[in-house]
Amino acid sequence: MGRPDLAIAINGGITTIEAAREQLALVDGVMVGRAAYQNPYILAEVDRAFFNEAAQMPTREEVVERFLPYVERQLGRGVPLNAMTRHILGLFNGVAGGRAWRRHLSENAHRRDAGIEVIRGALAAVSRNGRWARASGDDGIREAVRA
Repeated sequence: MGRPDLAIAINGGITTIEAAREQLALVDGVMVGRAAYQNPYILAEVDRAFFNEAAQMPTREEVVERFLPYVERQLGRGVPLNAMTRHILGLFNGVAGGRAWRRHLSENAHRRDAGIEVIRGALAAVSRNGRWARASGDDGIREAVRA
Protein backbone atom coordinates (compact mmCIF):
# COMPACT_ATOMS: atom_id res chain seq x y z
CA MET A 1 0.00 0.00 0.00
CA GLY A 2 1.61 3.26 -1.15
CA ARG A 3 1.48 6.55 0.72
CA PRO A 4 2.15 9.26 -1.90
CA ASP A 5 1.09 11.90 0.65
CA LEU A 6 3.89 10.87 3.00
CA ALA A 7 7.25 12.64 2.64
CA ILE A 8 10.25 10.61 3.76
CA ALA A 9 13.44 12.39 4.82
CA ILE A 10 16.66 10.90 6.12
CA ASN A 11 18.46 12.43 9.08
CA GLY A 12 21.80 11.35 10.43
CA GLY A 13 25.18 10.44 9.10
CA ILE A 14 25.03 12.58 5.96
CA THR A 15 28.35 14.43 5.87
CA THR A 16 28.85 15.48 2.25
CA ILE A 17 26.88 16.99 -0.59
CA GLU A 18 27.56 13.86 -2.66
CA ALA A 19 26.13 11.62 0.09
CA ALA A 20 23.02 13.82 0.21
CA ARG A 21 22.66 13.54 -3.57
CA GLU A 22 22.87 9.74 -3.35
CA GLN A 23 20.20 9.65 -0.66
CA LEU A 24 17.84 11.85 -2.66
CA ALA A 25 17.55 9.02 -5.17
CA LEU A 26 15.91 7.02 -2.37
CA VAL A 27 14.04 9.55 -0.22
CA ASP A 28 12.21 12.87 -0.55
CA GLY A 29 14.53 14.91 1.62
CA VAL A 30 17.87 14.96 3.40
CA MET A 31 18.64 16.70 6.67
CA VAL A 32 22.21 17.64 7.43
CA GLY A 33 22.69 18.45 11.09
CA ARG A 34 25.97 17.70 12.77
CA ALA A 35 27.99 18.01 9.56
CA ALA A 36 26.60 21.51 8.94
CA TYR A 37 27.21 22.50 12.54
CA GLN A 38 30.82 21.28 12.46
CA ASN A 39 31.46 22.76 9.01
CA PRO A 40 28.74 25.27 8.05
CA TYR A 41 30.56 26.08 4.81
CA ILE A 42 29.20 22.81 3.40
CA LEU A 43 25.89 24.67 3.00
CA ALA A 44 27.46 27.19 0.60
CA GLU A 45 27.40 24.51 -2.08
CA VAL A 46 23.75 23.48 -1.70
CA ASP A 47 22.16 25.92 -4.16
CA ARG A 48 24.65 25.06 -6.86
CA ALA A 49 24.51 21.33 -6.27
CA PHE A 50 20.75 20.87 -5.99
CA PHE A 51 19.08 23.87 -7.59
CA ASN A 52 21.44 24.41 -10.54
CA GLU A 53 22.36 27.89 -9.35
CA ALA A 54 25.02 29.24 -11.67
CA ALA A 55 26.41 31.69 -9.14
CA GLN A 56 29.88 31.05 -7.84
CA MET A 57 30.09 29.79 -4.28
CA PRO A 58 30.80 32.63 -1.86
CA THR A 59 34.11 32.62 -0.04
CA ARG A 60 34.06 32.08 3.69
CA GLU A 61 34.75 35.77 4.20
CA GLU A 62 31.80 36.66 1.96
CA VAL A 63 29.60 34.40 4.06
CA VAL A 64 30.73 36.29 7.17
CA GLU A 65 30.19 39.68 5.53
CA ARG A 66 26.65 38.66 4.53
CA PHE A 67 26.03 37.50 8.10
CA LEU A 68 27.05 40.82 9.70
CA PRO A 69 23.84 42.83 8.97
CA TYR A 70 21.83 40.06 10.64
CA VAL A 71 24.19 40.12 13.61
CA GLU A 72 23.82 43.89 13.94
CA ARG A 73 20.01 43.65 13.88
CA GLN A 74 20.01 40.91 16.48
CA LEU A 75 22.46 42.78 18.72
CA GLY A 76 20.08 45.75 18.52
CA ARG A 77 17.34 43.45 19.83
CA GLY A 78 19.50 42.41 22.77
CA VAL A 79 20.62 39.00 21.50
CA PRO A 80 24.11 38.26 22.85
CA LEU A 81 26.82 37.85 20.23
CA ASN A 82 27.83 34.39 21.38
CA ALA A 83 24.28 33.13 20.74
CA MET A 84 24.98 33.82 17.06
CA THR A 85 28.68 33.06 16.75
CA ARG A 86 28.39 29.58 18.22
CA HIS A 87 26.75 28.58 14.95
CA ILE A 88 29.70 29.77 12.85
CA LEU A 89 32.59 28.47 14.94
CA GLY A 90 33.27 25.76 12.36
CA LEU A 91 33.11 28.05 9.32
CA PHE A 92 36.87 27.86 8.78
CA ASN A 93 37.07 24.18 9.72
CA GLY A 94 39.87 22.50 7.82
CA VAL A 95 41.33 25.82 6.67
CA ALA A 96 44.67 27.23 7.77
CA GLY A 97 43.86 29.73 10.53
CA GLY A 98 40.60 28.01 11.47
CA ARG A 99 41.77 27.40 15.02
CA ALA A 100 42.56 31.11 15.43
CA TRP A 101 39.03 31.94 14.17
CA ARG A 102 37.43 29.64 16.75
CA ARG A 103 39.70 30.80 19.55
CA HIS A 104 39.05 34.49 18.91
CA LEU A 105 35.28 34.00 18.84
CA SER A 106 35.31 31.70 21.88
CA GLU A 107 37.42 34.08 23.95
CA ASN A 108 35.59 37.29 23.01
CA ALA A 109 32.00 36.72 21.85
CA HIS A 110 30.70 36.00 25.36
CA ARG A 111 31.56 39.49 26.65
CA ARG A 112 28.56 41.64 27.49
CA ASP A 113 29.59 44.47 25.15
CA ALA A 114 30.75 42.21 22.29
CA GLY A 115 29.76 43.44 18.85
CA ILE A 116 30.64 42.79 15.24
CA GLU A 117 34.19 43.96 15.90
CA VAL A 118 34.72 40.54 17.51
CA ILE A 119 33.76 38.83 14.26
CA ARG A 120 35.98 41.18 12.27
CA GLY A 121 38.79 40.43 14.72
CA ALA A 122 38.27 36.71 14.14
CA LEU A 123 38.56 37.29 10.38
CA ALA A 124 41.82 39.14 10.97
CA ALA A 125 43.02 36.23 13.11
CA VAL A 126 42.31 33.80 10.25
CA SER A 127 44.20 36.07 7.90
CA ARG A 128 47.25 36.33 10.17
CA ASN A 129 47.36 32.70 11.25
CA GLY A 130 46.36 31.22 7.92
CA ARG A 131 48.74 33.42 5.93
CA TRP A 132 45.96 34.41 3.54
CA ALA A 133 46.77 36.59 0.56
CA ARG A 134 44.45 39.39 -0.42
CA ALA A 135 43.65 39.86 -4.06
CA SER A 136 44.96 43.10 -5.49
CA GLY A 137 42.56 45.96 -4.75
CA ASP A 138 40.20 43.66 -2.87
CA ASP A 139 39.52 43.35 0.83
CA GLY A 140 38.33 39.77 0.45
CA ILE A 141 40.29 36.75 1.54
CA ARG A 142 40.86 34.76 -1.64
CA GLU A 143 43.59 32.18 -1.52
CA ALA A 144 45.99 30.67 0.93
CA VAL A 145 49.67 31.32 0.48
CA ARG A 146 51.67 28.16 0.72
CA ALA A 147 54.92 28.53 2.61
